[in-house]
Amino acid sequence: MSKNNSSILDFIKRNAYYLAFIVCLAVLVMITVALVVSDNGKGALEVNGGGAQVEDNSEKPSDNNETPDNETPSDNQGGGNNNQEEKPTAIIFDMPVNGEIIKDYVGASVVYNQTLGLYTGHKAIDFAAEEGATVSCVYDGVIESIEVSKINGTSVTVDHGNGLKTVYNSIEANEDLIEGMTVMKGQALGGVSTNNKTEYLDGAHLHFEVLLNGEKVDPAPYFESEGK
Repeated sequence: MSKNNSSILDFIKRNAYYLAFIVCLAVLVMITVALVVSDNGKGALEVNGGGAQVEDNSEKPSDNNETPDNETPSDNQGGGNNNQEEKPTAIIFDMPVNGEIIKDYVGASVVYNQTLGLYTGHKAIDFAAEEGATVSCVYDGVIESIEVSKINGTSVTVDHGNGLKTVYNSIEANEDLIEGMTVMKGQALGGVSTNNKTEYLDGAHLHFEVLLNGEKVDPAPYFESEGK
């Protein structure tokens, strides 16, 4: 064994206690540093992820909107009377004149006009009556127009609102009847005449038309009772 090696061994033997103490101290320092680093890393994770953890553990509102057993959900909240709205009352006409029907409403076809000697459309109902017989308003409204023609005779149009109008043709209008005047159901408008020259061979009669939104429609349903 060389002299140097022998010196090292002698040094270790003489200072074995101190060397062991230094080694132990070094180990303790390393362990302490490791724990501190570990705690700092854990703390950082908690700081960075704390919000997510709180959010994950917090109570979330229910998406099911559960209703307590003693309550019934309402689909019509704030409008519970929607199904109870009153339906519009059906409009029922009074008869415009006391007479029999001599010519019905014809929609898609034509009828023979003996005055003109040809087939024509007839979107009206003709009521035969004695000349001068009272012609009455079938429903409340306003006189829209009073037109006089040498060929078609006199026509009185009454506007009942909501696009509904009635036309009374081949009559002598009352002198006090003026446009814009309010008339009531059953009120006299004039008398039956023969002044419609296109139908004078049919005799004295009322040519009665109904318009709905500008289109001539069959007047017959308006004379039917609600029970029919």
